[in-house]
Amino acid sequence: MPKLARAVQATWLSFDKNEWTLLGKDTDSLSMSLNPSVETKQNVLGETTVEHSGFTPELSVDTYVARTEDVIYEPILDIAMNRKSDEGTIAAYLMEAVLTDEVKNSDVSTLTGKAWVENCVVVPQEYGGDTTGFGIPFNIHMNGGRKEGTVSVTERVPTFTEGTS
Repeated sequence: MPKLARAVQATWLSFDKNEWTLLGKDTDSLSMSLNPSVETKQNVLGETTVEHSGFTPELSVDTYVARTEDVIYEPILDIAMNRKSDEGTIAAYLMEAVLTDEVKNSDVSTLTGKAWVENCVVVPQEYGGDTTGFGIPFNIHMNGGRKEGTVSVTERVPTFTEGTS
């Protein structure tokens, strides 16, 4: 059984749930940190128990190079340059998908797959960078309301359909 290519997992960010920016163009690594809360305890009987009380997921996009064509560019620039922190301004949506093929192949055919959309907040970490481009690295903190469904992707543009269960 062949292993899945990394590019079958795609991640998009949106501030309105209508227009999405595919993340990962300027990076060779993009991973969701689940930050599990796990505690291992041993009682007086010598028994070990493990308590898992959930996750605090976070995605660090530390290589974002600003592109004026990205729909996330203006909101992220506004948050960073005006040092905004109110939830109404920094609120966004993250879509994660596991597709039938590498996302680049959606340029020539429609791909499908499982998908999840979740509320999040976007927090820029700095701006500037080196001569490779104007960087605005940011972190995405999940904020609940995760919905599972399916996605159809054509020319790297996703269309999410929420599941019925």
